[in-house]
Amino acid sequence: EAEGTPEFVHQESREFLGSLRQGGSQAPASPAADAAGFGQPNISWEAITETRGRNLQLRAKLGAGKTEKDACLVLLAASHKILSQPKPTATQLAKWLRSSGYPIIRMDRALQDGVQQGEILSSGSRRARRYELTVPGRLKAFILANQLTATITGKA
Repeated sequence: EAEGTPEFVHQESREFLGSLRQGGSQAPASPAADAAGFGQPNISWEAITETRGRNLQLRAKLGAGKTEKDACLVLLAASHKILSQPKPTATQLAKWLRSSGYPIIRMDRALQDGVQQGEILSSGSRRARRYELTVPGRLKAFILANQLTATITGKA
């Protein structure tokens, strides 16, 4: 996680993405190089998730100290990548979290910190409430998914 000026956060994310590239070369020097696909994290969505129709679940829990919110970030990113569904409902997310081994009662309370920190956007109300990742949330989700991929596949 990085906090600070937008320039500092951008620099930190470039350095992180650069460290993920094979060969350990430096981060691209310009945002245009980032957009060209360099420095993408090594995430195996098939290895970290299981899908059954429109249902998702994580194959393993995230490491120690990670909360339901962190698992939700990964599930939101997986939903966008695998199911092409960037805004799942609170009911869907709750079902996915429960099947992933995270006991959850109320999604709004579990994701309150993520919304306040600007990682998640929420829209709608009650069961029709939908959640989606912001750019900082997507970055954090990719970091967590990359760590989970390394844990499951054994490739650091």
